[in-house]
Amino acid sequence: MFPSGQDPYDPDGTQGGLPPRRTSDFGGGFGALSPDAPLPKKVAVVRTLMFVGGACGLALSALFLMGLVVPAEAMTEVMRQQAELAEQEGVEFAVDVETVRAMMGAMAVITGAYGLLSTLLAGRIRRRTVGVFWGVVVFQAAAGALLLWNLLAGDFFAIVPLGFTAMMVVYMLSREGRAHYGLL
Repeated sequence: MFPSGQDPYDPDGTQGGLPPRRTSDFGGGFGALSPDAPLPKKVAVVRTLMFVGGACGLALSALFLMGLVVPAEAMTEVMRQQAELAEQEGVEFAVDVETVRAMMGAMAVITGAYGLLSTLLAGRIRRRTVGVFWGVVVFQAAAGALLLWNLLAGDFFAIVPLGFTAMMVVYMLSREGRAHYGLL
């Protein structure tokens, strides 16, 4: 008997100019689920952006740490000069050296943790585990919530990284992303 749709006078399917139909391949359409399937393009974009964001976070953390190396006397002198300039403009400058150093330390920890987690997750994104998938989604959602909070607080420059973060969440939750991790 001939498979459905095949010409009985063309048993190997080569006379009609069309490639022969595969009738006994049960793996067709499930190639994305094979262990050696390539990374989908959307997930590869997320991975690349997470490496870039992680490197930027680590570099920014290093810059904050470099600011902490400045001697307190030099920082006091610079802040005194800034206070004089602000006073000439009629603005009160009410920040002391210890507050600035504490803020720099906190920002070094925050940006360093972001950079480290982003780089770690980007390095593991090729592992096709549900934990990695949800780790990336939750991490990006948390980063997006923080960026949205900054945007609502008046930092309008936060809209660009917020857009990238939202795009990464959408790409991971896309059909290709979920299929790659076996979540369809």
